[in-house]
Amino acid sequence: MAWSDALLPYRAEDNFRGAALVAQDKCLLRLAATWPFVKRKKVGDLPKHSSEDPEKILETYWKEVQPDFAHWSELSQLSPLVVLEGFRALKGNRLILPDGTLNHLVDTLLQKEAAGQFMAKLGLKAGDLK
Repeated sequence: MAWSDALLPYRAEDNFRGAALVAQDKCLLRLAATWPFVKRKKVGDLPKHSSEDPEKILETYWKEVQPDFAHWSELSQLSPLVVLEGFRALKGNRLILPDGTLNHLVDTLLQKEAAGQFMAKLGLKAGDLK
């Protein structure tokens, strides 16, 4: 089984509590927005599909990946300490995944946030787009 297949249940999970956490914290929003672009180093072989507990599979994947925290700090324009603390929160709440993807609710939240800010900068309202 490929990584994308094994991680699909976590991407598709309806994690509303986690998404609410990100929605309330600008630093977590920035970290989630930049996560797909962060350099990650594979430190071992990807595990083969097994019938193990899904939680163990996710833990195993995380052990095989090492994010470049300095790069993430540059991308997000946040201090390394904030990046490390944010990483722990995002990872622990299963909002970011080791393959560089996001939980679908967080991804949707980021898209709506970006669209809202873009429209505000242009002075547009939702009705103006019709």
